[in-house]
Amino acid sequence: MGAFDSLVLFSPVRGTVLKDGKPVQGAEVIEKVEWPGNEVPPQRAVTDEKGVFSFPAIERNAGLRRLIPSQPMVHQTIVIHYQGVEYEAWMHGKDNYEPNTELDGRPLNFVCELTRQPEIEGTHYGICKPV
Repeated sequence: MGAFDSLVLFSPVRGTVLKDGKPVQGAEVIEKVEWPGNEVPPQRAVTDEKGVFSFPAIERNAGLRRLIPSQPMVHQTIVIHYQGVEYEAWMHGKDNYEPNTELDGRPLNFVCELTRQPEIEGTHYGICKPV
């Protein structure tokens, strides 16, 4: 990437929410980014009749950040609200500004089963599993 290209704080996400293996319609999915010194409004989506949701990438202008040596740390979170319960879907610490590096180059495509207990898998935590 070039010195002034956008910083990718959260790569694009596509996912499906299931409960007992069946699609969940109407679940609210919230994607949040914590990035030192910068306010990033959460993105919200509602699952469709097939349980599908998606988010575009969250990007910010690089300014001088690519020219000043530093270690990026972006905390990514996705939570799902359904029938009064909040589910920890995805938690990950991103340590660079490149796209699709959360899963070593693979796109963020998830299946999120509400009956699954959150667990650590590699560098992320939650009920959503990459597919």
